[in-house]
Amino acid sequence: MPLAILIAALTWLPAETPDLRAVMARAGAYVAKYQQDFSLLLADERYLQEVADATKGPGGGAKQTPGGAGAVTEARVLVSEFALVRVEDAERTLWLAFRDVVEVDGRPVRDREERLQRLFRTPSANALAQAQAVAFASARYNIGDVVRTVNVPTLALEFLEPAAQTRSRFRKTAEEVVDGVRAWVVSFEERARPTRIRTTRAQDVKTKGRVWIDPDTGRILKSEIDAQLQRGLRARITTAYAPDERLGLWVPVEMKEAYEMESRTLTGTATYTNFRRFETEVKVLGVK
Repeated sequence: MPLAILIAALTWLPAETPDLRAVMARAGAYVAKYQQDFSLLLADERYLQEVADATKGPGGGAKQTPGGAGAVTEARVLVSEFALVRVEDAERTLWLAFRDVVEVDGRPVRDREERLQRLFRTPSANALAQAQAVAFASARYNIGDVVRTVNVPTLALEFLEPAAQTRSRFRKTAEEVVDGVRAWVVSFEERARPTRIRTTRAQDVKTKGRVWIDPDTGRILKSEIDAQLQRGLRARITTAYAPDERLGLWVPVEMKEAYEMESRTLTGTATYTNFRRFETEVKVLGVK
């Protein structure tokens, strides 16, 4: 065979397909870099929460949910600034979200500045305890009887951190196109104990989920978390990402959550806009 024909034939050979281990290594490196970059960003969040009672019909002026889950008996709209901070103490490193609520159902939060000063400027000997106080303070505006701080769009990324990947089992289940990008759909199930998500009584939470990964870059395009918070209560949190050309990052643009209970469902939809660099003279102890 002439050399020219041989070279032409070689150029048509399919590119080598990466294996799961290589893709997860790229995803881990992407998340590590992403956390470093994203911890310096703020975003505006608009967050609609609704409680639907499956035992109530559409009568009495109650709003009916689109999916037929029941009548909406309670609703709330939160407008917040949303930020992420990386916190270290003597035992571990956490990437925690902070939701600074500005408005509740159109009414300004009056104690916002005082609360920030109390949480950020009062020294604490334990950086993790201080950061957890921030998370619980922002959670006080959530409706429903589900006490939660897991309702943040980037929760699934914590399971993909390089050091955390050994705690879960990963498996490629499909390939899909997300925003024009061919993605691997990778399911995961956390196996290690204690679990990354725990109840307010320090009980382990069984967590599994799926992530849509660009196999060539490790970029996360979409994520889904499925956590069994307790018997009869399951939580699903799905996040969609999109490119922000000004920042050069794929950022979370929408988070949907659903907490399914025996007779009612709590749902939420949060949208994120106006991503910007975070600059402040206030520094939480231990935050990098």
